Amino acid sequence: MIRTFVRTLSVAVVYLIASGHVGSPDTWFEGNAGPYPVTVQIQTAGVVPGVARVFVRVAGDRPASVTIQGNKFDAQGAAPPPEPTEPVASDPGLYAGKIWIMTGGSNSVTVNVTGPRGNGSVVIPVVAVAFSRYPLSTPMVIGLSVLGVFLCVGLISIVGAAIREGSLDPGQPPSDRSRKRARFAMGLTSVILGLLVFGGAKWWQSDDDNYEKNMYKPLASAATIETRDGIPMVNVSITDSVWRHRNDASWLQQHDANAWTPLVEDHGKLMHVFLISEDMSSFAHVHPDSKDSIDFPARLPPLPGGRYRVFGDVVHESGFTHTLVSALDIPATLQLPAGTADPDDSWLIGLKPNEGSTAALEDGSTIEWERPKKFVAGNPGALRFVVKNADGSPASLEPYMGMAGHAVVARADGAVFVHLHPMGTISMASQMAYVMRTAEDSVRGRLGKRVSEAEMSAMSHAAIHSNVVSFPYAFPREGPYRVWVQVKRGGKVLTAAFDANVSAAVESGS
Repeated sequence: MIRTFVRTLSVAVVYLIASGHVGSPDTWFEGNAGPYPVTVQIQTAGVVPGVARVFVRVAGDRPASVTIQGNKFDAQGAAPPPEPTEPVASDPGLYAGKIWIMTGGSNSVTVNVTGPRGNGSVVIPVVAVAFSRYPLSTPMVIGLSVLGVFLCVGLISIVGAAIREGSLDPGQPPSDRSRKRARFAMGLTSVILGLLVFGGAKWWQSDDDNYEKNMYKPLASAATIETRDGIPMVNVSITDSVWRHRNDASWLQQHDANAWTPLVEDHGKLMHVFLISEDMSSFAHVHPDSKDSIDFPARLPPLPGGRYRVFGDVVHESGFTHTLVSALDIPATLQLPAGTADPDDSWLIGLKPNEGSTAALEDGSTIEWERPKKFVAGNPGALRFVVKNADGSPASLEPYMGMAGHAVVARADGAVFVHLHPMGTISMASQMAYVMRTAEDSVRGRLGKRVSEAEMSAMSHAAIHSNVVSFPYAFPREGPYRVWVQVKRGGKVLTAAFDANVSAAVESGS
């Protein structure tokens, strides 16, 4: 029992440290379902099959109905029928519903809104993986055991009585021969029941072991420092054997593994790499290139020496997203020249705690966080920021990789990390993969090419018309956090950092 608990806990910890949204399993989306502005939160169950809870907030007109439906990326059949949601009485504009997610991997949830402005829908990608097992409670184990013993004893007694007295007339005593036959039948029944119970336990253990084997395991990776043409580079390598053998059908079959779909660019980048020092004082956001989708080298920014947590975000053609997690030691004696290989690379060093509402940007402008007085785990985090010029007037922003801004949220111990966009935790490429996929996209790589082309077109036409940048999100756990916010002005990426102490959620009824 203890061994099983420890094994389950260790797998859950691996998930928290290295899953698609590190420590943030919920999916958040903010955008439009046709003419209706919506904010959507999707809470997956952590087991597959499992029930996902979906919360939809509709701004403006009260809709006539809000329905939800789930569908797997590579489903062969038609999508299941929409499921209705119910208004939350205590929160006008909020609707809640549940849907079954039957298979793990790349799934989607379609939100349909019907109201006075007509019909609208939006597809939201969801990474559904099994990262936990629900244990049987002690009362349940005791209850089932007692019931099982009662049923077995009852069955054995019924068999014995049937053999011993089944052919006798009323009031006639059984013979010694009948008693012996009854005892033999009861003994044989006990043996058969024992074998059935033993076989059932073996089957249960085998099924449980198979479930554990198929629980989500993030792609293994490693970060190293290499020197190319005299320039230090950080190289993030995917070391996982399943990924390295993804094109070897024989190897995958021998190891009972499925092939990953190719990587696609997200915001025009094949990988987004974040380096965060363990004391949270230094931060970098860089974009490596790759020739083989195994090694991803990028020019190492001029960061101070020390140990860094390294996170690498990638998106598969199927819409599945990964956050690769590794660590890197930067020697204090390493000479890191200034400069960057990618104009979207950025960094911020020498940060001090900032629990205030305003931070200065490098060009003299400021960014203000409209923060609440208290942060509570599970509650919307109110990540809304206003950028102003030095004189206090609204600042003009430029698209930063097609968005008004980017944000990174990390807990001090590294157990939570998420890369946010104004549209939420989802990636642009992942959403496009669902919207654009057709029946002809069974050939790997074909859809990815179209997604990359469409994304680049969307980025080239992006325009920012406000000095306000917001990100839908809720801090998943209590503890100290740092939030990095990035915007672009005058062709330069500007970064600010804020701190927040998040309180534990208060259980209802406590």
